[in-house]
Amino acid sequence: MTERPTGVEAGAHTADDGLYGPDTVTWNVMATPCIGIAASAAAMVQMLLPPVMYVVDQSSNFRVKPELRAQLTGDYTVTITYGDVESAERAGEHLRRLHATRTAIDPNSGQEYRADDPDSLVWVHQALTWALLRGLRTYGPSLSREDEDRFVAEQREVAARLVGCDLDKIVRTVPELEEYMTAMLPRLAKTAPVMWFKDMLVPPSWPKTPEGAIKSLIANASAMLMGKEHQELYGFHFNTFQRLTTVQGTKLLLNAASKSGPVEKVVPVLREYVDTHAFGARRVKIVDADSVPATD
Repeated sequence: MTERPTGVEAGAHTADDGLYGPDTVTWNVMATPCIGIAASAAAMVQMLLPPVMYVVDQSSNFRVKPELRAQLTGDYTVTITYGDVESAERAGEHLRRLHATRTAIDPNSGQEYRADDPDSLVWVHQALTWALLRGLRTYGPSLSREDEDRFVAEQREVAARLVGCDLDKIVRTVPELEEYMTAMLPRLAKTAPVMWFKDMLVPPSWPKTPEGAIKSLIANASAMLMGKEHQELYGFHFNTFQRLTTVQGTKLLLNAASKSGPVEKVVPVLREYVDTHAFGARRVKIVDADSVPATD
């Protein structure tokens, strides 16, 4: 572990620098504005593997409470990235217990799928790492090839382990990651639930307000981070003009966000957030999807 950065105080869930620490690529990029866009792209890619989509559709509240599900996913990511070692390990343990209880049935074959299926866990992890790198390449901060490999290795050592992946199946470098994602393409499919997931993340209706226009821009920016094959399965068709204007518009938006909250200021805020919202900690029952979870 590394020395705590100046201005970051220890709290209930930040007693040390955690499983990553300030000297890692992960610590320095996961608080950047593009990560949310890349995470949405990752979710769309992940759902193209039928066992994963069926489990999410049948054994989660994503369809009825998408904001709450997204919030809790964010809490988990912030906890394992910026929380202390104990909190990160607890978050991983809590997530593994949840996955062990989630199952689904393939409506066509009758086969049972489990959320903790080893191949599904590997796919979800690798697709996320892959999408995060694509987000960083497109919207910044850009990384050297060496730092990209470091990021892949860090995700293997921490995130993949915490979720319960077989580390022998987790890639260590960018070329290995690209090879894995290509090899998985024949196994991907547009199942029936994929369409409600698509409409949830990228609403088909035309935005009628400035706020709606921004949300639409971000949603399309996420979809464009996917590979061509993924986009085709979803039915996305973006022409050159759409891609150019969406990417440039998103960059302007993210640059404005970066100026108002640079990473060096965001990280301490996220660490303070972990003190009261650590994933897996005891918390008051959430009564509204828009409410913020609080600890007891």
